[in-house]
Amino acid sequence: MAPADTLEGFSGIYRSGGRRARFTSVLLGIIAFIAILSIIQDGLGFGLIEDARMGLLTAGEATAYDTGVAHLATASLALVVVTAIAFLAWLSRTVDNVPALRGGRPSVTPRWSIGWWFIPFANLVKPYQIVREVHDRMAIGASSGGDWIVLAWWVSWVPGRVISAVAELLAEPINPDAPNLDALAKLYSVRGIADSLTFVGAILAIAVVLRIQWRAEMRA
Repeated sequence: MAPADTLEGFSGIYRSGGRRARFTSVLLGIIAFIAILSIIQDGLGFGLIEDARMGLLTAGEATAYDTGVAHLATASLALVVVTAIAFLAWLSRTVDNVPALRGGRPSVTPRWSIGWWFIPFANLVKPYQIVREVHDRMAIGASSGGDWIVLAWWVSWVPGRVISAVAELLAEPINPDAPNLDALAKLYSVRGIADSLTFVGAILAIAVVLRIQWRAEMRA
């Protein structure tokens, strides 16, 4: 495809983001898998609560559970960071490709498609608008269609990550001698909600990435 007129902040040359899209999707799939493991672990937490109520909870069981939670939380955090880097690399490349694919000029440059994610409060809305705009500009034909996928991804992924972070801040090791069972039950419930939203958000994010990439490749 012939390059579009060079615009300030854009290369004007089409460079496929297919490899980045696939890599990002694989990472998101792993996040979804870890979310499932976390949901299972949340359920096991309620089992520990029942053991504590009956006086059957041992120090070894409590320690093993806390260790498992810590390992999953560490793995999840590390994976989210790596996935975020991969996603932003794909998004930046995709935004840069929009003019070259005759999608007009996006409201943000490739650099700002990354920068807006790090501005407090604005990053609760602006990233969604950027992805939604790219989705619409890459539409094939007069109607874009599938807008609900982008919105569903955003309203599940962001609350899931926020609730998960809050749950980790509130978490404390289980005391087998005098556990606060009501507090633990609430914590496991909050974790379950967060992990479920993270799972749904990760699956929808895969759909969003692959859908936008497919549109770009069809235009190319």
